[in-house]
Amino acid sequence: MARLSLFLPSFAADYSGVCSCLFDLDALVVVADAACCTRNYIDYDEPRWSRGKTTTLCAQLRTLDVVMGDEAKTVAKVAAAARELEPRMVALLGSPVPAITGMDFRGMAHDIEDATGVPALGFATTGFATYERGLDLAHRELAERFGPAGDGMLRGAGDGRPALAPPARPTADGRPEGTGPCGLAASPERPAVNVLGLTPLDFGGGPNAEDLRECLDGAGLAVNATWCMGLSLEGVAQVGKASVNLVVSAGALGVAQVLERAYGTPYVVGLPLAGAQAGLVCEALRRAARGGASSYAFAGGPHAESCDAGVLPESSRTVFDARMDASGAGGEAVLVVGDWVCAASVRSALRLSGWSGPVTVASLCGQRPGFAEPGDVALAGDADLAALVARGGFSVVVGDPLLARIPGVPGARHVRTAHPAVSSNLFAKEVPRYFVDDIVRRF
Repeated sequence: MARLSLFLPSFAADYSGVCSCLFDLDALVVVADAACCTRNYIDYDEPRWSRGKTTTLCAQLRTLDVVMGDEAKTVAKVAAAARELEPRMVALLGSPVPAITGMDFRGMAHDIEDATGVPALGFATTGFATYERGLDLAHRELAERFGPAGDGMLRGAGDGRPALAPPARPTADGRPEGTGPCGLAASPERPAVNVLGLTPLDFGGGPNAEDLRECLDGAGLAVNATWCMGLSLEGVAQVGKASVNLVVSAGALGVAQVLERAYGTPYVVGLPLAGAQAGLVCEALRRAARGGASSYAFAGGPHAESCDAGVLPESSRTVFDARMDASGAGGEAVLVVGDWVCAASVRSALRLSGWSGPVTVASLCGQRPGFAEPGDVALAGDADLAALVARGGFSVVVGDPLLARIPGVPGARHVRTAHPAVSSNLFAKEVPRYFVDDIVRRF
């Protein structure tokens, strides 16, 4: 009952996180439900339908199928659809009722692949976890199945299933192999960067993805692939060509660590928000590409020594310090609510601008990552957020417009930054252009 929503709507679920990652990959995506979860993703959690399309189907489960464990019927229907539509891959996702009864989605995916010859992925999503869990599952599975051929470290369960070979021809948008979306080849002077965790559930369906690519390009960095807006299976196959990975949402922390272990590719966590924060992140990327360690690109503040997810080895952890300008808006306490990486980046941007008051980060999605500071809070539900606001004495609250429903928030200055995973498309025009507009000016 601690997770019961009293003031806010239900957030985008784990299956929506997976679907979001697979949108651009010419995949047949099948959600094993009776129709409601599929419709929830299609109607509320995906803003890109007007500019593209993907095949997302409902398995149309019936009570008897689930209770009796009749997985063969679902396998047959998905296999028939794959033969007719000829996708490049198939993904089978779970929903709450199959999760309770224990449907084996990985096993069903094996059966579909054996029957059709099309690579098939099974995701044990439940609908009880939030979207960042789905991002984590999808990022990891894509890397394991479609990473460079012959790399045994990324071959899933070691069952001999073929990985996608790197392309021998230009990519779909006409770029030569080995170049990023900006069309500029990587070189020692232009290190190649993979962007991990770029999803419209955090950044909306607007220009943020292209803004980020232009930001990195302007900083002398070549974008190798953007996971998962504008991603292709060829881009996944070239993941090991990057000199460094940039993690822009908490759901991608896990795959960044997997890729570091597999290829030795360091990663940097942080958003290059417009202003001084962009310079901080881009310099961290260049440093890592030159052989530096993985790092958190956030200004100032003590970092937690232990946490539940996203921990870097102590030898690899880098803390960036910045001098505070005493002329800032001193004393005002700020609460930033959102994705862990985005919220911590907003705090860093504030500190770099000279903000001298305390800034607390809170998230309703996911456990505390390694860069969380003492006082940062992973919230189980919106009742916990209401309690935090009540006792925190915050003068400014940064977050989705729906946070105005939380008791105590209307009494503070509310900096509205729409978060689509929370409010869907209700405030699509209020998703910030993080990499173009200086968000600090809103304060």
